[in-house]
Amino acid sequence: MERNEMIKILMEKTKVSYEEAEAVLQECDFDLLDAIIYLERQGKVENNGANTIIEVAVDNNEENEKENEKNHKKKSGGIGEIIGRIFKFIGKVISKGNENYFEMKKENKKPIRISLTIAALLLIIGFWPVSVLLLVGLFFGYKYSIEGPDINTDKVNDILDKASESADNIKSDFKESYKG
Repeated sequence: MERNEMIKILMEKTKVSYEEAEAVLQECDFDLLDAIIYLERQGKVENNGANTIIEVAVDNNEENEKENEKNHKKKSGGIGEIIGRIFKFIGKVISKGNENYFEMKKENKKPIRISLTIAALLLIIGFWPVSVLLLVGLFFGYKYSIEGPDINTDKVNDILDKASESADNIKSDFKESYKG
């Protein structure tokens, strides 16, 4: 807010002269609220002092919000916003991973369910041992699938079923070649 505007507002709210408003504002480093409080303590403001302070505070808040919006528009796309978006994305991915499961089942036994978040962490931390164990599991009759409400699992489960069928075919071919 410009100094002339502040002087006019102070004159309007406190009913003091232009010169007095300017002097008080200079003494209060052009802080409108401090100037009103200063005038109230001097006894130069009429009885509606509390209302005056509240009105000026509301006016200042509205101007500060407008200025903050302008500054935010200038700063949008900064490193803080980018990092915030990255963390928000990671949070959504983890949340979806916790609601959906990787299932391992053998014939009619109860399936073992692991959240996709933990399954992904296991693959990241120990890719080779986990991959080998999953592959060996296929040859011991385990079937894998992905279940959950938030993702479309049809294509993934089709691929996992084909992998199970391939492992069964390899196993049966191996048994036949051993017999003959």
